[in-house]
Amino acid sequence: MQTIQFESKSYNGIIGIPKDHRDWYDRTLKVILLKKNGQVVRDTDKAEIMRFVDRFNADLTGYKFDRDEANER
Repeated sequence: MQTIQFESKSYNGIIGIPKDHRDWYDRTLKVILLKKNGQVVRDTDKAEIMRFVDRFNADLTGYKFDRDEANER
């Protein structure tokens, strides 16, 4: 079994895999979690939030919003 080791922070149940390990993306993985001793920091910096948002963005090219259709009941 091939293994790698890295440190990552979890965010709402999501653990990021560093870009240096892209070849591990989209694979079925066996995960073993080890909690680091120390204070849990809940503050999230802007850069981390932007990385999260960038991973889950949607391409809305060609989408036309129709206000009347949205307001139909």
